[in-house]
This record gives sequence, C-alpha cells and structure tokens, in this order.
Amino acid sequence: MAKTHDTIVNEAVTSLVFDHLPMGVLYCDSSYVIRFANKAYAELLGKRPQDIIGKNITTVIPSSRAPEVMATGKAEMGDLCSIPGPKADQKLVVNRIPVRDAAGSLVGMISQAIFNDPSELKRLSNKIEQLGHKLSQYKRRMAATLHAQYSLTSLQGDSASMRQLKDRLRSYARMDAPVLILGATGTGKELAAHALHAESTRNAGPLVSINCAAIPKDLFESELFGYVRGAFSGAHHGGKMGQIELADGGTLFLDEIGDMPIQAQAKLLRVLESRTICRVGAVTAEPVDFRLIAATNRNIKDMIQDGSFREDLYYRINTFIIEIPSLRDRAEDILPLAHHFLARMGHDGVTFTPAAVSALQSFEWPGNIRQLHNAILHAATMREGNAIDVCALPPEIRPAQAAPAAACPPQQDRNGLAGILAHSEAAIIEDALREQGGNVTRAAFALGVSRATLYEKMKKYGVRAVRTRDGRT
Repeated sequence: MAKTHDTIVNEAVTSLVFDHLPMGVLYCDSSYVIRFANKAYAELLGKRPQDIIGKNITTVIPSSRAPEVMATGKAEMGDLCSIPGPKADQKLVVNRIPVRDAAGSLVGMISQAIFNDPSELKRLSNKIEQLGHKLSQYKRRMAATLHAQYSLTSLQGDSASMRQLKDRLRSYARMDAPVLILGATGTGKELAAHALHAESTRNAGPLVSINCAAIPKDLFESELFGYVRGAFSGAHHGGKMGQIELADGGTLFLDEIGDMPIQAQAKLLRVLESRTICRVGAVTAEPVDFRLIAATNRNIKDMIQDGSFREDLYYRINTFIIEIPSLRDRAEDILPLAHHFLARMGHDGVTFTPAAVSALQSFEWPGNIRQLHNAILHAATMREGNAIDVCALPPEIRPAQAAPAAACPPQQDRNGLAGILAHSEAAIIEDALREQGGNVTRAAFALGVSRATLYEKMKKYGVRAVRTRDGRT
C-alpha cells in the first residue's frame, strides 16, 4: 500500500529531528533488523544511514547485545562498550531500551549512543573522577565529625564510684538497647555517651549528637526527622535528611532530652517502636537502624507528673540507666582531675599549695567537672610561679577566711585589666585547641565563634594550632 502524503511528511520530519540530535539513535526490530538509524549513529560507524538500514545489527555491530536485551526484555543503561568505527574501535556509553507495542509484546530495541565524540567521554570521566575525589573528602570530613571524640580513658577519676561507672559503661556498651544517662550539669554525660559508642559494636558507624535544648521548637521536627520538598514554606527545594537518618547504622545521642517538645516526643516514640522514620511532609516511612542514648539533668519523673514528658517514651528509653556521680560525692578525684587539666593546658610542672588543695576539696562544685576545669584555667592564668595558691582561684572558690583578692601578690606582667583579659582569652583558646587536637574548626565550634574569628584571635595572640598523630597536643 502506497504511503500517504501525511505519512511521508511525518517520516521526513522524524528523520530531520533525529538527525539533528548530538547523540546516536538506532532502532532494530525483534528480528534484529535495523529499521532506523540517525546520522550521528551512522557516522560513528563510518557509514551513512542508508548503508546500514535493513541490515542485521549483529552484522553491522558484531558485539551488539540486542539478542540479550530481546531475550530478557530488560533495559541496559549506561553500558560502556566498543563499536567498530571508521579507523578503530570507539569507546561509547550506550543505553539499550526494549520497545513494546500496545499489547505489551516485545517488538524491538532502541540503542542510544550517548557520545558521538570520544573526547566527551574523557571529559565526563574526568568530571566523575573530580566529583569522586570531592565525595571522598566530604566523607572523610563527615567521618571525622561523626565519631566518638572521647573514650573510657577520657573519664578521669579513680574513686569507687567512678570505677563502678566505667564497669557499667563497658557492660552496657555491649548491649544495643537504649541507655538513659542522668546527672547534674557538668558531670560528664556527653563523655559517657561518647564512651558508650566507642566501646559498642556500632563504633564504626556515625555518632550523631543533638542538644535538644539548643534547637528552636518550631524547627525541632524538621531538624530531627528531616523533610521532603515543599513540606513547608521556606523548605529547601530538595528536602533535607534529618539527624536521625544521619545516625543510621550508628548511635543517636539526644542530650537534654527533657527539653524535647511534647509533639516531637510522640514522633520519636513511633520511630523507636517501628524502626522507621517519616520525614515531615512525606507519605511513606523509611527503615532506620540506630542505638539511642539519651541524657538529662532534669527529673523525668517529675516532668511526667506535670505532663511535660511522655510516660510511654520514658519507659522506652530507660532500658539501662546510668547515673553520673556529682563531683562533691567523689572529692578524692578533685586533685587528680586538677592535675590532669593542668597537664592538658601544658602546665605539667605546676603544683598547688596546701591552702589551694584544701579550698578545692572543700568546695561544693555545683557546676561539677566543667566548673572545675574553668577554675583551673583561671588559676593557671592568674598564678605566680609554679605553685597555685588560694589567691589564684576564682573568688567563689576561696574559703571565707582566705585573704581577699587585693592581698594576693600583684600580677607583674599582665598590664592591667586589659592585659589580664587578653592573657585569659589566649589561654582559653590554647586549651580549646589542645582539646580538639589542633583542629581549628572544631575548636571554633566549641568556643561558639566562627573559624574566621578564631583565626583572627590566634594571629593577635600568637597562638598556633599544633596537630599530633593521636589528635592531641
């Protein structure tokens, strides 16, 4: 039957369109006979379209996988292959797509050669290599951020209560059930959480730490659970992974869980029970696998009574409970801790006078380890010589009968209040850098300033960041 005018016009338009594509397109039927080839595909073979149309594809391209695609009915995408060119075989990336009719029967295959210039493949290969390098760098940085910064050895003290605490941490680390860490402010709950992760079978996975008290309530669910595109006004166009998803395969540490909004508590409970997570705005849930460690300095049972904490969530997270002893309950650890802080600050040879030792051991330490650390930093900065006297301690720690600050030996090289403050700031920066193993980014985060600000102050005070093999100075 003769072709109609419209059919001839349509075929001409189709051929014109395909011939202007920068990629090769070929179609063969179920008998492997080539029924269409555009100009770009034919040129890759060193031929004209009319030279190959009507021929068997396995004759034109002996290595063709058309028989395999026809047999399986499955597409092969992004396959790197060689085809015979006018001078030599050419490396191409090819898509092979099976074609079905309206009844679903396999009637042919489309072969799409993505590159008609081998240099394009080289450029893409170089770009992929560069992206792979950037991805590796990103993964290394992420791994450095999402790993335990502390271990059991970071928990200083040899009192009976501390030995018992370390034994319990080792025991609980071998389990995979949730752990609730209780303790007053500054007792070292974060260190205990890091030690649990470091000793666990999940230590190769990420450790994601979230301070529930630091996240605004209106952003809490999107930060913790993530969101999909268009979930709310201002949402990132590509959506965002939540912190819980980031902890997949590792440990999720929820510090100050008592400050978690009640609505988020209900959603967290569902995650713990179903082991799946549903982003804000999503309709489907995804599986997630993590070990939960929570910590608080608040009385959860009192919060349950006043309705600010869900009772069912409490019983879900308290499989194992660890109570960190307050510093006043282990006075024998105060002096060893003080010497440990001095050594970490680079003052190994500094000692304490008997009066200073008495003041340190008789103080109540409401701020616990954190307060002791700051007190030692203050004393090391304000001391005269290699012995810290009671006068160098912060005023609130000195006993009432101690000499007032005015009676303390004058500072010889501080140049007044401005000099004292500058010296103290420099000492604080040095200590932060030591604690973070010389990593300026982490030190800036710990100090609550930008990296640029920290670099500026380091330059001002002549402070250098020195890295060591073990990450400590």
